[in-house]
Amino acid sequence: MTPAVDRVMADWRALGVAMPGRAASGAAIDLERLLLDTARVLPSFSRMHVVASTWLHLHADVVAKHRLRRLVADELEESARPVLGLLLDTAQVGTHPRPFDVILDRLPPAATPSPLFVEAADDPAIAAYVRRRSSPIARRWRRWAQPVEFKFDAIRPAEWIRANWPDFVPRADWRGDLRASVMASLRFDAGAGDSELRLAQCAGGSRAQVRNALRSLRMTGRIRMRKADGANRTEIRLVSAPESTPGRRSSAADGTAG
Repeated sequence: MTPAVDRVMADWRALGVAMPGRAASGAAIDLERLLLDTARVLPSFSRMHVVASTWLHLHADVVAKHRLRRLVADELEESARPVLGLLLDTAQVGTHPRPFDVILDRLPPAATPSPLFVEAADDPAIAAYVRRRSSPIARRWRRWAQPVEFKFDAIRPAEWIRANWPDFVPRADWRGDLRASVMASLRFDAGAGDSELRLAQCAGGSRAQVRNALRSLRMTGRIRMRKADGANRTEIRLVSAPESTPGRRSSAADGTAG
């Protein structure tokens, strides 16, 4: 396995997914960038498709949807976008409403159909077999893979998530709406709190939408706002960083913090 796969696996272990090896340690995990990294490395590790889609099926509400959509547009390579589409589409099977449609609407299927996993793509006989057995969802994204059976016993329960990742609790309460994206951007995106305009760019909403989210977050004491010294702009800061089980901010693309 490559170092990029190892790093992504370590982050998923830290989030309660049963995988071999040790969980990540260090700074808190940037969940939305972890999803981008997962799409990048998933073709090299088939088990990740099953466990990551199961985790997302159970915990879709904690994903900051607006920010993820913005990160896809700004940071995710074209080749990885159908993989992310397949992962999110698989994760929302059986859910109502479908939590990831707002992101899937911006993701195109692959230009050329091919097996999802590298080991199948390298063997014509296996590729032909996978194509015949491919699920309707995989065919839609033109990345052939067999149907996924969720592995619920490989995922820690919601009580464990709540105890070990308390910053996910308000995200779940908000069902991943723009407030979750604002909070995540303030925590993980450089300079996001320098102005309302910069925060809107990072969080993936309009300035009016972000201003409404900020009113709610300010009322509940999660952020503070002040006029920047000598400038006609408002700075926004988290009141305090949520305490979480130590993880690692994910960026498998270059091995650095995103």
